[in-house]
Amino acid sequence: MNNLLKTNIKLMLCRKSTKLSAVFAVFMALLVAFTNNSSDELTWYTMFSGPVTLVMVLSAVGGLFLSRDYSNKTIRNKLTVGHKRTYIYLANQITEILFFCIPIILYFVTSSVLNYILIGTNGTVMSDIFRNIAVCIIAVIALSALTTFIAMTVKSSAGGILPIVLMYPLLMLSVMIDEFPEIKWLQTVGDMIPLSQIAMLLMPDKNAALHIMYSLIVTAFFMIVGIASFRKADLK
Repeated sequence: MNNLLKTNIKLMLCRKSTKLSAVFAVFMALLVAFTNNSSDELTWYTMFSGPVTLVMVLSAVGGLFLSRDYSNKTIRNKLTVGHKRTYIYLANQITEILFFCIPIILYFVTSSVLNYILIGTNGTVMSDIFRNIAVCIIAVIALSALTTFIAMTVKSSAGGILPIVLMYPLLMLSVMIDEFPEIKWLQTVGDMIPLSQIAMLLMPDKNAALHIMYSLIVTAFFMIVGIASFRKADLK
């Protein structure tokens, strides 16, 4: 699996879309910080308004990165040289985690530096900020697992488009959950959905441990189901 992972990472780093995603993450951090600072609305929590947009972009780029294995017929080549299907899937999943998390971490580092310069840390409980960041990163990993599952299950170039298409109804559901706080079952659903967790981070997350647990369950679920599906898939 090491050879598969090295090849994937090398290909990922060579793609212009990967470099543009990193640039976009820094751009988003600058945009959020300076836009809110100009209107005197900048707080340490406003930086959590950026990851939703960033994740949607990453899901599209990440899905296309994996779907190329089907469009270029490289999946069958990997199997022909003796790589196990489980290792192929896991290598793709680890690559997606790196692809999603590096821009997100870059975004938070840039945002934190800007926030410190522009408003300092007075009155900010930094432990709450770090807790929110942890929730966000684990939720992003869960969304990377969803992207990998779709791209590896659809078995065509359409698998690169479907992740971003799916993000839109999830985003609409997040808005609906925020609009109806009195509906308990809807709030429970929101706690389970990684994108909803990210959308709710504009204030201290009081259920951080619960949200992290749900995201880990989502990650494990899509990895297990994805591997099982890929092992049985007809790739002829």
